[in-house]
Amino acid sequence: MKFSDLHTHNHMRAHFWMQENPKRFTKKKSFSPWTVIAANRKAYKKGKMGASYSQADLVRSWNANVRLSFNSLYPLERQFVRGKKFKAGKDKWYQFLVSHASSHKYPLRDFIQTFYMRIPDEAVNYFQSDDYDYWESLNREMKFVYSESGNRIKKNKIFTPGAIRRLVESERKRRRKYPLENEANNAQYFIPKSKTELKKSLDSDDEITMVITIEGAHALGTDRESIDEISKRVQEIKKDWPMPVFFITFAHHFDNKLCGHAHSIPDTGKLLLDQTVGKNKRFYPEGFRIARELLGLDANNKRDKSLGYRILLDVKHMSAAARKDYYEKIVKPAMADGDVIPVIGSHCAYSGRPSLDKHIELQSSERDDSCELCGDESKLSKAGKKALANSMTPGKFNSWNINLCDEDIEVIVKTGGLFGLSFDQRILGLKSKDPKQRNGIQLIWENIEAIAKAAYEKTQLTDEEKPQIWKCLTIGTDFEGLIDPPDKYPSVLQFRSVAEQLIEEIEKTRKAKKPKYLSHLKNAQDTRALVEDFAFNNAVAFVRKHYPK
Repeated sequence: MKFSDLHTHNHMRAHFWMQENPKRFTKKKSFSPWTVIAANRKAYKKGKMGASYSQADLVRSWNANVRLSFNSLYPLERQFVRGKKFKAGKDKWYQFLVSHASSHKYPLRDFIQTFYMRIPDEAVNYFQSDDYDYWESLNREMKFVYSESGNRIKKNKIFTPGAIRRLVESERKRRRKYPLENEANNAQYFIPKSKTELKKSLDSDDEITMVITIEGAHALGTDRESIDEISKRVQEIKKDWPMPVFFITFAHHFDNKLCGHAHSIPDTGKLLLDQTVGKNKRFYPEGFRIARELLGLDANNKRDKSLGYRILLDVKHMSAAARKDYYEKIVKPAMADGDVIPVIGSHCAYSGRPSLDKHIELQSSERDDSCELCGDESKLSKAGKKALANSMTPGKFNSWNINLCDEDIEVIVKTGGLFGLSFDQRILGLKSKDPKQRNGIQLIWENIEAIAKAAYEKTQLTDEEKPQIWKCLTIGTDFEGLIDPPDKYPSVLQFRSVAEQLIEEIEKTRKAKKPKYLSHLKNAQDTRALVEDFAFNNAVAFVRKHYPK
């Protein structure tokens, strides 16, 4: 079985380690996206957060038979490496101490980034400096990824971080003992420049077809530049880059001055990371302009050829309010004029909420372990919230507005979009009280099943439209994006296990419940075909249809 991934970062680990010292790696002929950064296998075997090991580098992806990768470029947001600003108010002295202890002027922040996120200290110093520029970093990252496109390698290099590790660990032994993690032979990826090249690459099993995406419109330099300059940079990407960008995840974790971002950081992370500015806000007027220009639309949502090819928008990380604006101000008016803009949620899960308005109503009540059973908790004290959380029966889903609701699913189906299922256990809805057995295929199937069920129960979808949900579902792991995957599936090397176990789960449900949303499956062969669609075919069909000419 072949696999695709709608949202991944194949090159990120290598790029983090090499970007600030390219001469050193070039001298050793290892300045390449193919270079493996030696992993911490203890964390890998336990399925822990992918900071100290790779989840989807090119070697693992090649050996896992990933043959279509939507590889996302991402300039790290500086808020991750700069301290939280002091705010007066509740717990003000505690906040004051945390903000100063974690300031970029103090060593604690460097310690956290270097040892927890596993970013080398040279890179942290650069990210903290005033010289760090998102746009320059984006272009540098693009050139790094493009540098090996179409080049077939005989064998990849391995880099072991840390002088002591390099002395005591044998690269030869590592290759021999863990070949799937450390060695790719006669391997190649290819970034198509056109739809013709895309089709040719997809027809070959002998290379990874790599489609380039961008995570976060902050990458355009929205923190420093005017809206006119951002507009020019959109055109620079379309006209001057050597490959098309297929879609951009418009929002991310922090304010980008274009649209509101959804709450995404767990309660413990709030000690160091402040998402307040822009969180849960709507689209900004300037954001509509840039969104339309990316899509090749004028101010009236009409196609404008002078704006170049269409770069699709990914709604992951958009707040519910921003998604509502995007659908109502751009997607639906364009569709009414016959221009169907497919809606992408590249690495999401199901929220269990019926509508965007319900998300907006309850967004101030979001807390760790929030689920679809939770109501308005905004007026409860901290102690009251804790008591309620302890007394509640855990629901199945993560109900934060970063996840997609029934209304989002309706729009995705109507526009022929894609719902990429994240492999982050927190996003998928794993709760602290959940039994261990849920942390695996059960977690993944419960989300897929609920998404399908929501589509089939949507009265706004016709009987002909409802089954199309099965053509809109695909893998969108967010591997290498500092996620904590289900313990049994720490990397792409477990994709085959996921597929086989998913077939078993669907067959059990089909035979036991005979639900309407599985009524089109008559036997195990049909179920296998459904999983093959989820694993690969749906993403292939989508990119074939929408890749720029």
